[in-house]
Amino acid sequence: MQQTAVVTGAASGLGYELMLLLANDNYNLVLIDIDEKKLKAIQSNLQNTLNTSVRIIVIDLSKNNSAETVFNAIENIKIDVLINCAGFGIYGSFVNTNWKEESAMLNLHIITITHLTKLVLQGMIGRGHGKILNVSSLAAFQPGPMMALYYASKAYLLSFSEAIANELKGTGVSLTVLCPGPTKTCFQEVVSRSSSNNKISFNMACPKAVAAYGYKAMLKGKIVAIPGMFNKFLANLPRVLTRNRTTSIVRKIQEKNREKTSEVPILAKERIINQE
Repeated sequence: MQQTAVVTGAASGLGYELMLLLANDNYNLVLIDIDEKKLKAIQSNLQNTLNTSVRIIVIDLSKNNSAETVFNAIENIKIDVLINCAGFGIYGSFVNTNWKEESAMLNLHIITITHLTKLVLQGMIGRGHGKILNVSSLAAFQPGPMMALYYASKAYLLSFSEAIANELKGTGVSLTVLCPGPTKTCFQEVVSRSSSNNKISFNMACPKAVAAYGYKAMLKGKIVAIPGMFNKFLANLPRVLTRNRTTSIVRKIQEKNREKTSEVPILAKERIINQE
């Protein structure tokens, strides 16, 4: 019997690549994103080429109660895998950035992911089987001036995921948190819309490779997955240097790589973008 996977942020970036890996492993899919056009194209393509069922749900996951809306639409489906990959970032000093956009980002990264995880876990534990992959970021390991709330929300997601993974021991259900560094997806383009230039190129990873790493870690039940030796080094840097020092380094990197000209908020229709 085919298993079923739910993927948020499935229309592009890491969500798309993770969805392809699931499709190639013959999972039935429930794909969630705000981009209806891309979702329909993916649905048509997969159903014509692979022996898999593809259901799409078009929704803005940054809205209140969106996790409950999604779960109500799929509660009669036995969910074997949940991948929380939808997200977006905002660049700029906290005092000047747009609160409406920031509150939407916090609602997505914290409330929606936490709530959807809770709702899906109940069925998984009851069946004694299931896997969850939450996509956090290398940003989770230190404060991030000029992207303060993004870094903070990813730190929450890392801490939350590690704690729940520990609680799940012995249940037959596992939770993995993927923490990629900069990855060549539309995330970088959208974050930098308020900058005149985005110079981030060093240590830029291939989304296919990052997705494959995270997917393998999820299947193995690994808790924290950090792709790349250099990223593992950076994640541990706050243990070597003071937090004040690492925070200063992050700010210099942000300001150097994004030449700031204005602090224009991201358009709402462009918000739900895959991580890193």
